[in-house]
Amino acid sequence: MQNEIRKSYDANEWSLVSPIEPSSVGCALCPVSEEKTKETYRIEDKKGNWIVRSIVDPYPLTHPSMFKLKENGFFKSFSAHGWSEIVVETRDHTKELHELTSEEIKDVLLIYINRVKYLRSLEKVEFVGIIKDNLHLDFDHSYSRVFTLPIIPEYTKMKMALFNDYFFKNEKCMYCDIIKNEKESPRFIFENESFVVFVPFSPKNNYEVWIIPKKHYACISELNEFETFTLAETIKNILTRLSIVITPFRYGIAFHLKPNNEKDFHFHIEIFQKTFHPTLKEGYGMNLCKITPENIAKILRGK
Repeated sequence: MQNEIRKSYDANEWSLVSPIEPSSVGCALCPVSEEKTKETYRIEDKKGNWIVRSIVDPYPLTHPSMFKLKENGFFKSFSAHGWSEIVVETRDHTKELHELTSEEIKDVLLIYINRVKYLRSLEKVEFVGIIKDNLHLDFDHSYSRVFTLPIIPEYTKMKMALFNDYFFKNEKCMYCDIIKNEKESPRFIFENESFVVFVPFSPKNNYEVWIIPKKHYACISELNEFETFTLAETIKNILTRLSIVITPFRYGIAFHLKPNNEKDFHFHIEIFQKTFHPTLKEGYGMNLCKITPENIAKILRGK
């Protein structure tokens, strides 16, 4: 079955039904498997070996198929049109993102920036997301996903509505004001030249942390080279702090960027203690189902 995005009967929610199970044979992301994957971008060392690379997602959330809407009474769905890529964060199979150096994390961010710029230019792209967790549910190797959707997830819609309403009433950015207030609050953690890090006033779960750029940038792709390295240092710093207090250390990261057809936003990053809910749900409020409702019913019917 082709991946679908399905509308809830009784709530303004969408579910991404992606019934593709990863193979458990070998590691698809290690250098030895390089020729088995389709590369989209890479950063190399002086010897020409890749340090970080992005590939076409072998088990994609979305795929560049024809966009087709289906409506029949209660039932509304459409093909999960879009692009999904895996960022292989390191050649080392034993290392996780928080164990990399700031310079190595900067290279991961540079891949994000490159892929976001490219994916935002493609057809029927409303939303570009970047999600990362260290549960290794799809691959036994440190990776993250950059993907597009033909709709804006509800959590992002809510953020945009509040952002636009605040700007309409106050003629200034809500997140710029959040920074000013949180820098003086007991929830403040640290800041550097380019970013402020704090625990939000109303967190969704334990150990949720936000990283917000001090300059008003709508997207990560607007960062310059110095700011990109500073963001890498910031992520390294806060992940190191979280690793000391979260046991076992399971975390998720979601990048919140301006949707394609919105005029403005202030991009930011949410880091949170990982539960076993999909990071797509925790990061963007969109449900993810790895088995179709029809197959679940078939199993439970016993035939």
